[in-house]
Amino acid sequence: MAEEVKIGMCGLCGMHCRISLRVKDGELVGVESPWGKGSAIGKLLAGTIASCPRANAAKEYLYHPSRLNFPLKRLGERGENRWQRISWDQALAEIAQKLAEIRSSYGAEALVIEANGEHNCAEEFRARFQHLFGTPNYAGHQPVCFGAFTVLGLLISGFVIGMAPLRPETRCLMLVGINPAVSYPQIWRLLRSFQKEGLKLIVADPRWSEAAAVADIWLQHRPGTDAALLLGMTNVIINEELYDRDFVSRWCHGFEQLVQRVQDYPPEMVADITWVPADKIREAARLYATTKPAQIRHGMGMEEIPNATPAHHARCILPAITGNLDVPGGETLESGHPGILPLAEIELCDKLPRAQKEKMIGQQFKISTWDTYDKIRENMKKVTARPLPVYWLAIVANAPSVLHAIVEGKPYPIKAVITEATNTLLTFPNAKLVYEALKNVDLHVAMDVFMTPTCQIADYVLPAASPLEKPGLFGGEYMHGIDGGVAAVDPLYERKPEFFLWRELGVRLGQEAYWPWQTLEEAFDYRLAPLGVTFKQFIEEKRGHDSLPLEYKKYEKAGFGTPTGKFELYSTALEEAGYDPLPWYEEPSSSPITSPEIAKKFPLILITGRKVRRVYHSQFHQVESIRKRHPDPLVQINPSKAAELGINNCDWVWIETPVGRSKFKCEYFQGITPQVIYAEFGWWFPEQPEGEPSLSGLWQSNINAVIPDICDEASGTWVLRGIMCKVYRAED
Repeated sequence: MAEEVKIGMCGLCGMHCRISLRVKDGELVGVESPWGKGSAIGKLLAGTIASCPRANAAKEYLYHPSRLNFPLKRLGERGENRWQRISWDQALAEIAQKLAEIRSSYGAEALVIEANGEHNCAEEFRARFQHLFGTPNYAGHQPVCFGAFTVLGLLISGFVIGMAPLRPETRCLMLVGINPAVSYPQIWRLLRSFQKEGLKLIVADPRWSEAAAVADIWLQHRPGTDAALLLGMTNVIINEELYDRDFVSRWCHGFEQLVQRVQDYPPEMVADITWVPADKIREAARLYATTKPAQIRHGMGMEEIPNATPAHHARCILPAITGNLDVPGGETLESGHPGILPLAEIELCDKLPRAQKEKMIGQQFKISTWDTYDKIRENMKKVTARPLPVYWLAIVANAPSVLHAIVEGKPYPIKAVITEATNTLLTFPNAKLVYEALKNVDLHVAMDVFMTPTCQIADYVLPAASPLEKPGLFGGEYMHGIDGGVAAVDPLYERKPEFFLWRELGVRLGQEAYWPWQTLEEAFDYRLAPLGVTFKQFIEEKRGHDSLPLEYKKYEKAGFGTPTGKFELYSTALEEAGYDPLPWYEEPSSSPITSPEIAKKFPLILITGRKVRRVYHSQFHQVESIRKRHPDPLVQINPSKAAELGINNCDWVWIETPVGRSKFKCEYFQGITPQVIYAEFGWWFPEQPEGEPSLSGLWQSNINAVIPDICDEASGTWVLRGIMCKVYRAED
C-alpha cells in the first residue's frame, strides 16, 4: 500500500505545530513539516519540526509497550498496584453511579476535576460536563500558565494582550523569563532570522540562556523581582519623556497616578533590589522605548513568581505608554475568529448556577473568581459581541486551596477527583499535600496515556488516546487563526479521546440532551459551521488552517472594554477588588531579606520549572530515544558556589527547603549567580517499580516535593521560583 500523508496538528507540547503525518499500511511511519522549503519562512519552520526530539520520537511514543490500553479498576488498597481489567461500559457505569451518589449526598461541588489538556484534549468539553454536572471546582494550571496574565490584561484593557506571532515589522523584542530556543523553537528561529534584519533584543532572565547569549542587553535580575525591574524601566521612560504622548493622553486612564508611583522606583534603588546595574536598566528602557515597533514576550519565569499580578500589570503598561499597542510589529489586542463557534457556547458556563459558582474554592483570590469573569464579560460588550470563554482564564478553583480543603474538610467535603491528562503529583506544588489529598478522597479517576505516579494511586485508570490518535482543533478564540489536524491512526486497543469520557459520563448523569455529537469530529463540525465547512472539508480544502488579516488599532472603533473605556494604567477593577490599582513591588514574605533567620539555614534561591526541549512537563521519560539523551535530573549550580560547598560537577546533591528535600545531579553552570540554583521539574522514573512505596520513583527527584504552596494574593498564582533552599552533597 502506498504511503499516505495526512494533515496533523501536534499535541506533544503546547505549541500545536502543524505537521505532516506519514502513514503506511495503517501505521505511523514518521512526522515531518508540512512547510515547503522554497521560501525562507518555510525553511525556518521546517527546521523546527526536523530538530524536535518529540516529533522524531512520535512513532516510538505512539507504539510504546508501556502505554495504557484498557480500562483498569483497583484491587486491594490504593497504591498496591493490583488491577483488574474491565470494559469501558463497566467503568463508566460504576464511575457515573459513584458520582451521582456523591452529588446526592454532598452536593456537586464535592467533585474536583484536575486537568491540563496537553494532549489536544478539547478541554471545552470537559468544561461542558463540569458545568452541567454542577461543580465549580476545576483546579487547572491556568494560574501559572498565562491564565492570570490573561485575566489581568482583560481587566485593564478588555482585550487579550500579546498572543500574536512575532512579526518582521518588529524592531525591538524584550524577553522576560523566557528562553524560546527551548520553549518556543518556532519563535526562536524567527527571532534569529529577524535579528539579521536589524531586530534589537533585550533579555531579562536570572540565568544565561541561548537568548541571553545573542541579546543586545541582558538583564540578569534576582529571581522574583520582575515587577521592580519593569517599574524601574517605566521610571526612565516617563522621566525622560520617552512615552507616546498622543496615545497616553487619548487612550490611557491614570497616567498622572502612574507618574507618581514610578518615582518610588528610581534605577539606583531598583538596582539594589534586582542586582541589575542602574545604567543597564536605563539602557534597556531607552532601547525599548525608542526602537519601534517593539514587543514584550514573557514566559513561565514571570508567571510563577511572588507578586505575579503587579508584575503582569507593569508588563502590560510598557507597550501602552510607548505606543506599541495594537500596531504592526507591536503587541496585538486579540479578538476571536468569526469562522469558529465561540468556545463559550460549548462550555455552557451559564448552566452552572450562581449559587454553585459562589462555592468555588479559592474565593480569597478575588481576580480569579466568577464575579471577576462577569465584570470582564460585561465590559467587553463595549468592544465585541463575542462571548467570553472560560478556557485558559484563571477563573478556576485554586489548586493549593483545593488540596487543603480535601485534607481538612473545609469549607466543605471534597469526595471525588478526576485527574485527566495531568500528572498531579509531579505538577502541583507541595507534592506531599497532593499525595495526602488524593489518598483521602472516596473516588479518584485518572485518565492518561501512561501509568503515571498519579494513576498508580487512583481507583480507576482509563486509557487516553495520544495526540496522534485523535483529531485536534485549536485557536480561533484568543488568536486570529484556526488550526486543525486529523489522527495519524485510529486509537489503538481501547484507548479513547477525553471527549468520549466527558460525553459518556454526561449521558449517564442526565446530560444527554446537551451531547448531540457522537464523536469528536461531529463536535468539530458543529464548531466550524460559521466557516461553512465540516471538519473534513476544513482539513481537505483549507489544509487545516484558516486565518484573517490582523486588524490594528481596534480601540479607535469603540475604545477599550473597561469601565473608563480606556486602557487602565490605574485599574479601577483592581481597586474595586481591594488591591493596589497600580503596579508595585514588595519583597516576598519568604526571601533572604524578609526572613533572615530562615536564610541562615537556607541561604540559596531556588528557581524551578526549567524547560528541557526533549521532554514536556512530566512526559516522555519512558521514551528511550529521548531518555538516553537526558538520563538524569539536573540542577545548575555556579562552580564557585559548588566548590565552596564541596560539590563536584556531576555529583548527586540534595536540594532542601523547609518543606522537604529532593535529589539531583549537579551541572556546573557559569551563567547563574552563586546565590541561585536552577532545577528541572517533572522527574519520575518509569523504570522503577510501580505502586507503593516507590510509585515509579516519585519522591526521588520531584522538585515539587520541596516547593511550598505560597500563592499570589490577588490571582492565586503559586510560586515556583524564588524559594529559599540549601544544597549539599548526597553522600548516599
